[in-house]
Amino acid sequence: MLGSNYLRYNDFVIPNPESLSIDYENVESVALSEAGTDIGIVTRLEKMTLNCTFNCTSTWYTNFRAMGITSTGTLLFEGVSRTVRARITNATLAPYSEFADRTDGLWTVTMSFTEV
Repeated sequence: MLGSNYLRYNDFVIPNPESLSIDYENVESVALSEAGTDIGIVTRLEKMTLNCTFNCTSTWYTNFRAMGITSTGTLLFEGVSRTVRARITNATLAPYSEFADRTDGLWTVTMSFTEV
């Protein structure tokens, strides 16, 4: 999917996700003019939210949990470095995967990286 454009979080190479979606939003603030009308002011253009789903081992699940504990980090995506907040939005253990060799289970992890 990403080819040679790997995701990097704090200089840590993340494996390619199973699915990836990118959302951009404009951040606006509302001010009241002297005439009493509301004025919408765009304070920031294209604030990025990157949602990724990974199928991974318990070792990677532990790494993803550690990323979610930190307050912010630097995400390098498509050659652009952004300061983001990483959060695990969903984590599911595959049934009977705890018996897989050399792992404590296989996980499906959904993470969101939201630009600060």
